Amino acid sequence: MTINILLRSTKASDLDLVLSAEQHPDNCNFVYQWDYQTHFNALTDDNFRHYVITNPEHKFLGYVILDNVKDSSNSINLRRLVVTRKGESIGKQTVRLIQKLAFEELNAHRLWLDVFVDNQRAYNLYKQVGFREEGKLIESYLRNNQYASQYIMAILKHEYEILSELMG
Repeated sequence: MTINILLRSTKASDLDLVLSAEQHPDNCNFVYQWDYQTHFNALTDDNFRHYVITNPEHKFLGYVILDNVKDSSNSINLRRLVVTRKGESIGKQTVRLIQKLAFEELNAHRLWLDVFVDNQRAYNLYKQVGFREEGKLIESYLRNNQYASQYIMAILKHEYEILSELMG
């Protein structure tokens, strides 16, 4: 079953939901943990776009953060994607909306992200929507007193355009 989703700019009043989703056991091992103030600062920083994911009835389904939107090389970072309901294509739909936003509205040349090597669900999702692996950061992040590795993945504007044509 596919759920229709919407993105809207995050408000300060949404941040308790954002933090709760980020800290949830299903997500906390795969997402850098920010405090309230860091999220709040991202709401007003021109270099970030912070969105909540909702259904048409405005039910909170997660959030997504873009970083480097003012990058002179037009390389935008999909900093974070957290979905509260897994297995319902919410993540896939969100990434497709973010790709459209990044390439068609923010004029990105490249949209990139990092994903923990052990986050197979997210890795597979990103591959399905056209991201390709560019490299691996070995033991780049200390998580739960152990070093974790990350893949760097990206999609370029012309690759996105080809995929968009194929998907009609």
